[in-house]
Amino acid sequence: MIAVFREFGIPITGSRKQMRFYSEIPVDKFYVEGILFELECRLGVLLDDEDNQQIDSPLDVIRSFKDKDIA
Repeated sequence: MIAVFREFGIPITGSRKQMRFYSEIPVDKFYVEGILFELECRLGVLLDDEDNQQIDSPLDVIRSFKDKDIA
């Protein structure tokens, strides 16, 4: 996951992973969907549309994939 975020230019170390997409991290919805798509492909885990709509930060992305992988 860290590598994918790094490739997209989003650092997720320390408190930066709690920064909000759109307001604190200047990206649009398509950029975030690109990150999610890349992670789904690399991890082999598909998120539901409901999960995608609730993602507001890199930390939300990490939690969503972690929860999906455990389930």
